[in-house]
Amino acid sequence: MEGPFAYLEKLLQGKARALIITGPIGSGKTRTIARLAAHLHSSGGKVGGVISPRVLERGATVGYLVRDVCTGKEHILCSNSPPGIKFRGYHFSPEGIAFANRVLTRAASEAQIVVIDEVGPFELSGGGFAPGVMAVRKARVPLIFSVRPHLVGRVSDWLELPRATPIVRLAP
Repeated sequence: MEGPFAYLEKLLQGKARALIITGPIGSGKTRTIARLAAHLHSSGGKVGGVISPRVLERGATVGYLVRDVCTGKEHILCSNSPPGIKFRGYHFSPEGIAFANRVLTRAASEAQIVVIDEVGPFELSGGGFAPGVMAVRKARVPLIFSVRPHLVGRVSDWLELPRATPIVRLAP
């Protein structure tokens, strides 16, 4: 499979609706999306969206941040301890979720390409970034997003993506 940078021109020209970046935890999904967003920005492209870097303590993941790729502003997205909205093993910050959804909704109307790291079970259940993701889908802005391998099909169906949507698979 081609590298992710090979697909950017197709997205910018409207020849593809999305690019899926997938891989297990620690495979570089966030780093790849951040690099793609930085490349688009440095090339004069209007990119918007969010990345969610891990927060590590002594090598262990204790949570995630959510960062606006345009401004660099960040909020805590989730932590493995309260307070917050409990979903699976994390407690999600309502402020972090609201921030991400504002960023994504703005990107849906202003950006040429939107990046989202990552779309997962919380979004599929209607929580997390779901409102922002739906705003991007409704605006039909090309999308680069990350998703865990076992959710690629479900998220693609939820976003109503064509079966031929390019997928970049990252190895651990």
